[in-house]
Amino acid sequence: MEPSFKESRPIVPRRLSMILCAVLLLTVGFMAAMRAAGDMGMPSWAIPATLGAFLAVIAICALPRLEVECSDDAVRIRYALRRMEIPFGDIIDKKCGDINEIRNYGSWNLKGVKHMTYAAVGDERGVAMKLTGKRVVVVSCEDMERLFSALPDVKERLRCKHSIG
Repeated sequence: MEPSFKESRPIVPRRLSMILCAVLLLTVGFMAAMRAAGDMGMPSWAIPATLGAFLAVIAICALPRLEVECSDDAVRIRYALRRMEIPFGDIIDKKCGDINEIRNYGSWNLKGVKHMTYAAVGDERGVAMKLTGKRVVVVSCEDMERLFSALPDVKERLRCKHSIG
């Protein structure tokens, strides 16, 4: 079954990853040039060790992804190594907008809330979901309106539940 919304993108933007990669590799190149120019008191293992550490940092920054998928029954979020599935039945309310504003959940009047924010670096807009058990999950995405509309209309569902029961 095809999901109604699906988005996958790197957590660290590509341009920022490229700048980080260039700076770290240029640093190793500079260290190698200084070592070749004359013995600066640098041990022979320093350049390979630094290169290995820098490659690990580059991989840690470039590989993690934020994936959001909204199917017929749940929202699935994968953020780096974390996975979360939110069944539609757990969603009490939803909001979209600026992450700093919707994260405050001011109109929800909640205290003692456990909140999770899944956002890519530099994202300012997203969708917040108020869940059962005093939990709020905020997800940033490029197509915020499409994710918001893919989530069930909670107020309509609650109205139907009260009219039946």
